[in-house]
Amino acid sequence: MKKKFLATIGAVLGLSLLISINIPTSTKADSNLLLASVEWVQAQLNPIQTKVTSLEKQVAEQKVLIEQLQKAVAEGGGVVTPPTTPTVPGDLPSVVYTTTNSVKVHSGASRDYKVLATFGANKGLTVIDQHKSASGVWYRVEISATVKGWVFSGDVSTTKPTDYIPTNVITKQAVNVRKGATTNYASIELVAKGTSLKYLGSFKNASGETWYNVQTAKGTKGWVLSTLTEVK
Repeated sequence: MKKKFLATIGAVLGLSLLISINIPTSTKADSNLLLASVEWVQAQLNPIQTKVTSLEKQVAEQKVLIEQLQKAVAEGGGVVTPPTTPTVPGDLPSVVYTTTNSVKVHSGASRDYKVLATFGANKGLTVIDQHKSASGVWYRVEISATVKGWVFSGDVSTTKPTDYIPTNVITKQAVNVRKGATTNYASIELVAKGTSLKYLGSFKNASGETWYNVQTAKGTKGWVLSTLTEVK
């Protein structure tokens, strides 16, 4: 009887001990482990995000380059070295003049590119862009209405020569090419704005007007009023 009583007491005490033990469902160690896992994932994702951003930037730059190359080819100027230094507003001359008897215009901003044209001294070239490279400044110029190229700044001058003789006359609006150097003469051909005419000479009439003697692409020779045109 005594043994049975002691066994019962032992069972009750054991049950009480089990009930008194607090078994947590979540510990601080578990929280730290979860936080560490999140930080590890973020650490792995950050370099990937950086690479993605870098690739997106490279793709955008390549897109701009491709568009520039496509434009250059479409304009007949060949492959062009894209400018690395933006043109400073007001820093771009409108016209440059060749300074030697053998100035070469290339398809790109380097002497390694194909030669598109060679000009003698005092040739005026219309400037449309510039590129600052390690070797110096290159100007993108108009060779004709459809062909553009690059000339080195050391081969040209922005100062108009005193003995400069124009080679072309560019119309600033639709212009009548007339038989003589006054508006009293009949028009023999009407040319559109932006037309390039071959310069033959000039004349100042009794009214003080300067007229240019020109030849059109059709071979027509006549006179245009200087105020409606620009010599190159």
